[in-house]
Amino acid sequence: MIAAVWLMLSGLMYALQLQTGSFPKPLTKEEETQYLALSAQGDIDARNILIERNLRLVAYIRNHWTNQRLLKICCQQA
Repeated sequence: MIAAVWLMLSGLMYALQLQTGSFPKPLTKEEETQYLALSAQGDIDARNILIERNLRLVAYIRNHWTNQRLLKICCQQA
């Protein structure tokens, strides 16, 4: 299950990077508040914008844990 989510997020991040050349810029505090309110009212587009703009955080966490796992594997083999 976790692997499936991991692959889905990896594919999504890769697709967004290819489409735009980089991740979308983070939202300002005001924009985030506005999109959160719209999302709470059921606006799917606002929800999607929140998800897309927070992919930087997802990528950071993914890379951090991938690097930690690689470091652990390398240390075990040494």
